[in-house]
Formats: sequence, structure tokens, C-alpha cells
Amino acid sequence: MDKNGMLHLPHGYSVRDNNQHYLDTVGAFIYQPHVYELAAFLAQRSQPSRIIDIGSGSGEKLQKLQDDYEIVCIDTKEALHITNDVLPKAMLIKTDLNNGLAEIDNNIFKDAIVICSDVVEHLQTPNLLAQDLAQLKDIASFIILSTPDRIRARGPLDLGPPSNLAHTLEWSIDELARFLSSNGFSDDMFMGHTINTDYHRAKITSLSISGKEISRPLNGQRTSVAAIINTYNEIDIIEEVIHHLIRQGVEVHIFDNWSNDGTWEVLTRLKEEGLVKAIDRFPSAPTQYYEWYDQLKNVEDYITGLSAEWIIHHDADELRYSPWKDITLAEAFHHVGKLGYNAVDFTLLNFRFTKNQKTIKGNYENKLPFFEFGSIPGHFLQVKAFQKKDKKINIADSGGHDIIFDGRKVYPIKFLTKHYPLRSKEQAEKKLFYDRLPRYEKERTKLGWHTQYNSFAQEKEILGWEHSKLISWHQAHFETEYLVERLSGIGLHLSKDESNE
Repeated sequence: MDKNGMLHLPHGYSVRDNNQHYLDTVGAFIYQPHVYELAAFLAQRSQPSRIIDIGSGSGEKLQKLQDDYEIVCIDTKEALHITNDVLPKAMLIKTDLNNGLAEIDNNIFKDAIVICSDVVEHLQTPNLLAQDLAQLKDIASFIILSTPDRIRARGPLDLGPPSNLAHTLEWSIDELARFLSSNGFSDDMFMGHTINTDYHRAKITSLSISGKEISRPLNGQRTSVAAIINTYNEIDIIEEVIHHLIRQGVEVHIFDNWSNDGTWEVLTRLKEEGLVKAIDRFPSAPTQYYEWYDQLKNVEDYITGLSAEWIIHHDADELRYSPWKDITLAEAFHHVGKLGYNAVDFTLLNFRFTKNQKTIKGNYENKLPFFEFGSIPGHFLQVKAFQKKDKKINIADSGGHDIIFDGRKVYPIKFLTKHYPLRSKEQAEKKLFYDRLPRYEKERTKLGWHTQYNSFAQEKEILGWEHSKLISWHQAHFETEYLVERLSGIGLHLSKDESNE
């Protein structure tokens, strides 16, 4: 096999043989900012033995972390001279990365977060470093590797050599995936795109995430999971949600807040069919107000009597998924527990109906394909699943967004919630103007909750969202284009509005 074949580059691609040496210095732009923000996010939750930056350059992007974590920088003598001034506390290891990591003891990588950002494209023999990194996938907690995407940066007809004189070669994301896989990385590593600099913010950088704490769970190894749902007038979606949970290996427990649209009758039928484990009404009689705090306190009490190992506080209008394709929630929670974590966070996607859309009922996952990321504070507090083990928990004080208990250890990678709160013009107007806003007033005044629909309070009708302001759902595209956002929430806009639903 010729060199291009070994490197999984296209036929006719020209590799630069004598690339210029690049010396990273403190500059105006921060390259790959989300790579380092992701490392910080993972470190905060996983508490690694150390953070190791391979090809660290100036070390500027690790400055904020040096007081909280042991930092190890691996680079050339010339680069480390600069690093020493920027990161005086860091351990510095001098090496020639063209020879890989052969001279470095693998024990230093145990339980570490390893960063290799924009390094492999500078090497004449990148396969040696790739092979050594692959050997760490069962040792290091996380391995984050980035490199420019040639096609996104310069188009499909570019056959090299790279325009950057310090680069020897550049891959497309598909070529990079094949190159890493052929050198020992797992085929199921996470692959996607991230922004190139904090200024340009162009998604032209390929990103790979691997390591023992993000490794794919084994199919079939599962734990017992129970979802507790509070409902009020969700007749058009509740059955879809329940069937989804059953497919995810989750048993369903529901408290109905005295629905008057037929939801209770549907739940009764599904209970008789064995699809719902338990149903009840709460409180003991209908009330004028939607008293969410009391419903959450009831959930806290109910959980103590459940035998399931994992519990999800689940909404009646959402579908939840693990980060791994074809891995159910029951399998994923089992895996997370084995890794030593006892709580799971979620990234929230709000799916919207659009202007002039025909009224639809049911099968919303297929019929509502446009979404936006959750953007208000309550959407960024989504720790809604936890390992029970007789813990005393607090759900109510956060409005149901953040399950708090002693000894909580949240799995670093977020799972996914597809949320369908407003599903058509008719459903949205009934939900907001009759079922929610009038009944929220007591807690809005007392607790400051339920402000997520403030912008609709003075409206006479809800016309829907503009297509141009939403993202079209396509699973494969979403998983790669929004890799960092979906796994961590990094890069998402946070508005000033509040939310408690």
C-alpha cells in the first residue's frame, strides 16, 4: 500500500515533505476554543488524574485550569520554553511527536483527559502518534483529537499540499475516521465538527472523542429503570411517550393532575394493557391552580417506594435517548453506573410547529422535524435521572430541573431530550391560554416560576415558528454537526429568561 493509502488520503493527494516548523505563541485568536472548553467541562464532572495536552504549544488555553488540575504538556523543546512561562505549575515533557509517544510511560495517561488539538496534520508520520493514542483508549478517561477538515476548509477538489505551510497533510472527516480506525481507534468513537477559532467560529475542524468513559456500552446489559410522569391534558402525545419508554426498557409510573381531555381514560386503558406500571391522580381532588411544587414533593415521596435501580423524572411531552446509537436508556444507565456515576444530565431540543402548518395529532417525532436548542437557564439544568440506592433526594426546589442528593456524581456526557411542548396552533393555544397560564398564577407570584411562556401572555393566537429560525432534524447530521453542543451544551446561547418547566 502506498503512503496515501496508509493515511487514507485520496488518490493523487500531495503530501508536503518539508513543512515549516510551527511555533505556537500567545495570539489574538484562540484556536479550537470549544475543544478546551469541552476538556474543562469533562474535567469538572469526571475529576481526572490530570489533563494532558499533546502538542500543547503556548499552553494559553489551559491557563484557567492550572490551579484546579495537574497539567501535563507534551511538545518540542522550543514550544515548552513558551509553555513554561504561561503554565509555571505544569509538568513539561519534551518529545518529537513524529516518533509518537513511545518514550512516555503509559501510566501517566491513566484516568487522564488527553487533548491532541491540531497536531496530527503537522507530522510526517501521524500514524505513529495515532497508534499510540489508540493504545490509551482503555486507559485514559477521554481522548479529544482535532484537526482541520480539508473539504470544509478548501473544498472537495483540494488535493494538497495544504495552504498552511506548517501542515504536511489534511483529511476530510470521513478520511480521518478511517485513518484513526485503521490505527486502532474504535469504529464507534464520537466524530463531528467544531469551530476553528473564537473569532471566525467556522465549523471547519474535525473532532474525535474517545476514551474509556465514553466507550460504547454492551448491548443487552441493562438495569431496571422507572420513569415518573406528571400529566395534565396531554392526550395527543402521552401514548407516544409511553411506547417510547417501553422500547427504551423503562417502566412507566404516572400521576395525572385531573386531566379533562381524555388523558386519564387513555392511561387507564394502557394500564389495563400492561404498558403502564401504575397510575394515580394527584392531588386527591381537582384544584384551581397548577401547583407544580406539590406535585414534585409527591414525586419525591413516591420514589422511596420504588424498587427500580434508576429513576427518571420525566415530562409527558418528551422523548429521551442515550448518546450511543441503538443503545437503550436501560443499557446506558447500567453502563454509567458501572463507570461510577449516579446521575445523568440531558441536552434539551425544543421541537416546534411552523407557520401555516396543517394540524397534526400523534407521531410527533416524525411529523415535527424542526427544533431549536433550549436556551433559557432551566433548559441547562436537566439532571433528571439518577441511581436510587435509598438516597434522600430533592427535586422540588429546582422546579424539577436538577435532582440534588448527597454524593451526586453526574456522568460527564449529556444524554438527549427531544421536547414537544407546543405541537400545533390549536394544541398550543389551548395549553397556554386555558390549561397553563391561568393556573400558573399562584406559583408565578409566590415562587417566580413558570415564566417560560411570558412572551405569549398578551397574544391572542399562536401562529407558529419561522422555518428559517429553526434547525431541521436529521439524526446523522445532528450527531456530527452539533457534536460538542449535544454532548456538553458548550456553544449554545443562554438567554436571560427564566424557566421552571
